[in-house]
Amino acid sequence: MTIELASIPSFSAAEALDVAERLYGICGDVACLPSERDQNFLISGSEGNDNENDDGSGGAGRCGSRFVLKFANAEDGPPLLDFQNQAMRRADESGADCRVPRVLRSLLGREIESAGNPRTGVVHRVRVLTWIEGRVLAQWDARDAPLLQSIGTALAKIDLALRDFTHPAMHRKLQWDLRQAPLAQEHLGLLPGSKRAQIERHLERWQGIDWDALRHGVIHGDANDHNVLIGGGRMTGLLDFGDMAFTATVCELAIALAYAMLGQRRPIDAAAPLLRAYHRVLPLTEAEQLALPVLLLSRLSMSVCYSAHNRARNPHDPYQVVSEAGAWDLLERLEPLAADGSLAWSLR
Repeated sequence: MTIELASIPSFSAAEALDVAERLYGICGDVACLPSERDQNFLISGSEGNDNENDDGSGGAGRCGSRFVLKFANAEDGPPLLDFQNQAMRRADESGADCRVPRVLRSLLGREIESAGNPRTGVVHRVRVLTWIEGRVLAQWDARDAPLLQSIGTALAKIDLALRDFTHPAMHRKLQWDLRQAPLAQEHLGLLPGSKRAQIERHLERWQGIDWDALRHGVIHGDANDHNVLIGGGRMTGLLDFGDMAFTATVCELAIALAYAMLGQRRPIDAAAPLLRAYHRVLPLTEAEQLALPVLLLSRLSMSVCYSAHNRARNPHDPYQVVSEAGAWDLLERLEPLAADGSLAWSLR
């Protein structure tokens, strides 16, 4: 299942600001933010960033703050968005020393509103989240051990906080869920012939994972280098809970490792501090350690498949392929280790 273009919101900046003012009492300058399946806008007031103390109960001071206005994909209904909202609250209260966005209530006291696109007639669910300051990991070149350790520690603490969390919408079929990796195979024909066999091999290894032996729970599922915020040399925030699902918990670590290793000359050296820090907080079982390298390579394989699909259908949106070159480069660097089986030992 891939994202239908018709389901992706397409509000103009002026239309977005009108919705923000009408439903939330928010005004200011508006700027587009990247997203794969939704549409996000940053709305910045002129009086500084005071939204972090906003309890979401009213409109006072909202025009002097910064917020993220989110139009949901037309396929995403209130149960799914409530799932995300509740999980963010759980993570926020977890004591992970890692900030996550908070949900701002509308002027009518609702966490989820609706707005119709005046040009398409499609109705989309609307939320407003607080803005969190910080640089994303993709902008941070010095990925030293303390930084990577902080990522592993924070993600493990969030996974622990979500371990017993349940919600009716958590059992979703999501293309980015590593349990659904075979969905990416329908795009293999878009890959260069010289590289297609490599991806086929990685996805074939996925078939050997013993999912019943892995612990399951709700995970964030997308700790990529544009969702991890860095400040003071450590991870300070986690954005975008839109890819959450109930799946194998170790998938969280596999995804985080994949993005932490992107662009690194010695990727295994970058993986080690993050992995060990995660393991100290949430020790991996033997089955999870065995599955981890396969899941890591599967995530990278999914990334290049979906990037090829997104580029073919929407060639003018660079965000849709933002990690493609890095994913191919990392796959090439890891290929010798995957071929002789030593990647499994390198990640232990």
